[in-house]
Amino acid sequence: MGWEAPGYTEVRQLGTGAAGRVVLAVHDDTGIHVAVKYLSDRWRRDPVALARFRAEARTLTTLRHPNIATLWEYIQDPQGAAIVMELVNGVSLRALLREHGATGPEAALVVLKGSLLGLARAHETGLVHRDYKPENVIVRDDGVSKLVDFGIAVREGTLSRPEGTPPYMAPELWAGEPSSAATDVYAATAVFFECLTGQRPYRSTEPVVLGYQHVHAPIPVQDAPEPVRGLVERGLAKDPAARPAGAEAFVAELEAVAAAAYGDDWEERGRRRLAALVLLLAVLMPEPPPAEPQVSTTLARTTFRGVRGHVTKTAMGATLAALVAVSAALVIANRDRATPFEPVAAAPPTESGVPVALPPTPSTTPQLVPEDTADPEDTGAPEDTGDPPGGTDSGPPPTATPPFTATAGPSATRTAGPSATRTSRPTPTRTATPTATATRTATPTPTRTPTRTVTPTASPVTSVSRLGVGRLAVDGATAAGTFTLAATGAAPVTVEATWRAGGRIVHVERLGLRGDTAYTRTLRHTFPERPCGQDVTLTVASTPAAPGGARSATVSVPPCPTEVTALRATLRMDGATARARLLMTTSGTAEVPVSAAFAVDGDQVADRSATLSGRTSYTRDLTYAFRARPCGSTVSVLVRAGGRTASARARVTCPPEVKSVSIIRSAYGDGTATATVAVGTGNARPVRLTVTFQLGGRVAGSQVLELAGDTSYVRTVRQAFGQVPCGTAWQVRASTEPGAGSGTAVDGGRTPACEPEEPTEEPTEQPTEEPTEGPGTIG
Repeated sequence: MGWEAPGYTEVRQLGTGAAGRVVLAVHDDTGIHVAVKYLSDRWRRDPVALARFRAEARTLTTLRHPNIATLWEYIQDPQGAAIVMELVNGVSLRALLREHGATGPEAALVVLKGSLLGLARAHETGLVHRDYKPENVIVRDDGVSKLVDFGIAVREGTLSRPEGTPPYMAPELWAGEPSSAATDVYAATAVFFECLTGQRPYRSTEPVVLGYQHVHAPIPVQDAPEPVRGLVERGLAKDPAARPAGAEAFVAELEAVAAAAYGDDWEERGRRRLAALVLLLAVLMPEPPPAEPQVSTTLARTTFRGVRGHVTKTAMGATLAALVAVSAALVIANRDRATPFEPVAAAPPTESGVPVALPPTPSTTPQLVPEDTADPEDTGAPEDTGDPPGGTDSGPPPTATPPFTATAGPSATRTAGPSATRTSRPTPTRTATPTATATRTATPTPTRTPTRTVTPTASPVTSVSRLGVGRLAVDGATAAGTFTLAATGAAPVTVEATWRAGGRIVHVERLGLRGDTAYTRTLRHTFPERPCGQDVTLTVASTPAAPGGARSATVSVPPCPTEVTALRATLRMDGATARARLLMTTSGTAEVPVSAAFAVDGDQVADRSATLSGRTSYTRDLTYAFRARPCGSTVSVLVRAGGRTASARARVTCPPEVKSVSIIRSAYGDGTATATVAVGTGNARPVRLTVTFQLGGRVAGSQVLELAGDTSYVRTVRQAFGQVPCGTAWQVRASTEPGAGSGTAVDGGRTPACEPEEPTEEPTEQPTEEPTEGPGTIG
């Protein structure tokens, strides 16, 4: 079977999967039944998976609540790692839904209330469960439910990759946004809906479609009973801000609705309904349900007869059992292991809210466990998906330990529940009342000889002669210190150890010492977070008190280097100003320098920097103002912080700077063309106006005008053509740079048409007179 947790004997396996296995085991020193969750060898060799497994255990040490399964111990050595949990003797809510379908509204309200109360306790410490689902709710045979598996819990507001079980993931998880208490409220309401109707709110098998339904699809409130539709609608709101402010606030709404709809005794009826459903699946419980007590008296009377007489012993058995139970719990709570943190007992918080590691008190109410492998079809074990521990398919973590009672003495009796008794002497009558007082008397038997009176011998008084606290050290979030104690006898001595961080009490534990006169013990405590920059103090006091009273040791923890755990950047243009927004989360509140480098088309143009401190989550803008908006360019930013980088870019578009260009009028006369041009702009920046004249399809000339200092211009331009044939087409074109929104303006006409020529008369032929012969004429 491989490595087993030291001090525990495995009884049988409850479930198995790729991440590990869950077994029912017995604590060797006390006989207590527990559930042990082992990390598989594959994941134990993965530092990230091992750290996550250890973080789950550390998380559970901070959570003490009746609706959350209690951590008993975390064990880690080179051969293996295990979480020892309270054995919750019951079945998972998933098993109830699979076997019986809808539970009915009153039972569903009881499940929702118990889960919300457990989640509220987690939210008080700043934790978000993120994987609430029916597999992680265990219902006992008295109808009480317990929440398990905090494997992927995160601090509220943490930016991380989306994780969870898709049918119950809130819209913000699908969008990659931070988790909050409202995220758990959404998942709890989705399970509530399933208890009411027997089916999930959204049921697509395609993750993409399922995500779309959670983000956009209407809430199927019409499928729920009418009196509780308002609760479903509030809890499944798409916007986290529209859901109840937290789990505790939702409980108040739930109780008001339930009482109005189903009467003041709705909770009792709901618990009875759940108990009946669980008992129908008793074969899946790790231990058989307890039998009904067969006695009606609270006193047990056992007579031992001797040679000279008899002694009568009358006691309330549960009182002695409780005393030994305390000792047994202290054995578990103070084992000296080389582990990240020591075992803690299941104790409620003190009035100040600080968890105190005190042993559990006996109870006649059996605790319950997940259904796991009692049924091959319904093991409750993690599915073999290969996911690391704490992932969404790792199954419900083990829960453990029914209360026990054990009495020591001549007639030792160990009771594993209200109905089981094992004796090594003549069996006394069992008792059903858990409290009583114990008396012991010795009465001599009358004889014929003088009466002999038995005088008890007084036990020597043990006192503490010396108490000291050795060197205190803090490694990460775990503090360890050693104390020594010397006593004058071997009688019991009680030691109370108080841990403080920054002057605040953060943990108190008590140890019982007996059987020796000198003791050396190492105490360890793991803080929820590393106590950076604080003084950690261990104070040890004893009863009986040591000379001089309590002893203390203090160590100053240096400030921790703050690490950047997440960094994102966005970029937008506001006019000519580039605005880079960075979103950053850190592991501490110390100073973190951040810088942003701005570039245009890949060429860096500016640097901006800032130093952030005092918080663990930041949203900050870094800006750079250009002289003019870099129209048509790509602006980018590269943000650096704590060794991480993030980048963003934006393409810059601009509206036209020149709104319009138009030719108001144009004319031609006496060989010259004239055009009057109007230009309208959006600003007073320079504009180049070009006016071109054409004659007969050829460019006859052009003029360029520089315009600036105004937003409206009118200019008249002339072009002499010289001698132009009549009836020739001419044209004027006006354009700007930058280009106008209205485009290029065109106008023109023709030169005057030619005048028609007047017709000319041809001369008539006149008859010529022949000369007459006269004197001198030679013929």
